[in-house]
Amino acid sequence: MSKFLLFVLFIAAAFTVFLFFQAKTSATQTAPQLSNGELPPCPDKPNCVSSGVATSDSHYIEPLTAPDTTMQDLQQLVENDGGTVVQVSDQLLVATYKSALFGFVDDLLLLRNGDTVDVRSSSRVGYSDFDANRKRVERLRSALN
Repeated sequence: MSKFLLFVLFIAAAFTVFLFFQAKTSATQTAPQLSNGELPPCPDKPNCVSSGVATSDSHYIEPLTAPDTTMQDLQQLVENDGGTVVQVSDQLLVATYKSALFGFVDDLLLLRNGDTVDVRSSSRVGYSDFDANRKRVERLRSALN
């Protein structure tokens, strides 16, 4: 085997181990909590979307329109989408999603605000999520319509 091929295999193995430990780290962290009854702000990374930020912010996503939808209905939508609901009340739903390959954990918070539902979806670790959180919210929006 050539030295170059051994080097490439070593780098690939090291990267796989790194990703594995990142996934383990994400699994041990806890979901973000409301701050003064509002969604917490997104970190300064592109792996979070929220309806609780200014519309000019790159993290912004429109809230869900759900005038006749109960939190139990939202719970069912989230579970049908592959999420695990960890907390649900009259106003708040907290769920987690795990990526298929390495098991990275993402958090979803849905906060009832009259006829709309404010939303925050974010990755616990890493920098980019390849728009997974934005796509997740849009899937939920489509399922509501």
